[in-house]
Amino acid sequence: MRLLTLSLIVAVLAATIGLGRMLDSLFYYVVPSSSSLHNDNVLILEQIGQELADTLNTMERPQDVVTNWPKHGRYHLSIVPLDQIQLPTSLMQQVKSGEPLLLTNNNEFSLYFYLETQQALLLLKPTFSTSQPETGELKLMLTLLFYAALVLLIWMWTYPLVSRLINLRHSAQLFGKGQLDQRIKVGSVSYVKDLENEFNHMAQRIQNLVSDVKLLSNAVSHDLRTPLARMRFGIDTIAEEQNPDQQHLYLQRLGDDVDEMTCLVEILLDYARLEQTMVRIDKQKVDLNLIVQHCVKAKNATVQRIIFQPSTETSWVFGDPKYLQIVINNLLQNALQYGQSQVLVQVHHSEHQICLSIADDGTGFSEDEKDLLKPFVRGKHATDKTKGYGMGLAIVQRIIEWHDGELVITRSQKLKGAEIIIKLPI
Repeated sequence: MRLLTLSLIVAVLAATIGLGRMLDSLFYYVVPSSSSLHNDNVLILEQIGQELADTLNTMERPQDVVTNWPKHGRYHLSIVPLDQIQLPTSLMQQVKSGEPLLLTNNNEFSLYFYLETQQALLLLKPTFSTSQPETGELKLMLTLLFYAALVLLIWMWTYPLVSRLINLRHSAQLFGKGQLDQRIKVGSVSYVKDLENEFNHMAQRIQNLVSDVKLLSNAVSHDLRTPLARMRFGIDTIAEEQNPDQQHLYLQRLGDDVDEMTCLVEILLDYARLEQTMVRIDKQKVDLNLIVQHCVKAKNATVQRIIFQPSTETSWVFGDPKYLQIVINNLLQNALQYGQSQVLVQVHHSEHQICLSIADDGTGFSEDEKDLLKPFVRGKHATDKTKGYGMGLAIVQRIIEWHDGELVITRSQKLKGAEIIIKLPI
């Protein structure tokens, strides 16, 4: 969700700061500031007034010029005696020193110049308005433009999010109606990419669980029906048999059938426990060479010869030693059951992975790989002497998934039999 948070922050900053600065720049470009207009007018009037003041100072009757000054011109001109105007001492000293005196009132201003020969002040005042042009409509237009752009940016940000959420809701509805193969196509750029990936993982896990339940129910019904039928036949036979020795033999067979059913139930319970303890797996840094060596040493008492070729360097992986031992023991047991005379175990490094290979010299696998990884699926070459219910590879596959690894079923190039390769991240 970090992408969602980051994109939200960027959208807010772009919508507020970016748009605000852009529209402010546009406004000041279209409408010059009132201060710049005011300064330009003052500079012009100061030049005009200073020239008039210098001229009137040299004249004997300056009042005649003021009297004849156009009444409807752009500037109003008048002479004010010093005793008729009240100014602070500092301002009076300023104007007597020859500097023009500027007095402002709202959007109007007046300039005073000192006439030394007349002991008066020349007042120059513009008759035109110096106020800034009316910009109310422009401000309203820019404000509407700001909010329109803000809405557009928010829509551009929320549309991909809303569309992905609608797609997620639609997929969840279809999944809830029984379409367990429903998945979300995760885009390269998505605010809820993590949520979509988690939904796909959840959907895949639920589909696997439903598939496992179907397989388990079918397999249990098949594998339990046979010993139950034998038990029913044995009970009917014991009831009719009078010979104690034959009765003892039938009772022994009934015990064997009960043991077989008990073993099957225990295997089912173990598989269910694996499903429940997935979140409590205790991963730690372990040396795969040492774990494999320990498992091989425990199995080497069999008739077949186990050849172990460890990696030349330390093979550190991040996993649970207990479950890794279950994986290795199951694969070794399968290799010993289906092999003829020897089993080859190798550990080696491959790019960013550590590979564990267990091969035998048996007939190998001829079934589809995916079918062999399902519970209660056994190879076609399995016979009555090869004990088991086809749960070994299913358990191995589930444990390898917990360790973010990969299981590969192939044929051994050296021994010409089956070969199982486990790839674990370093």
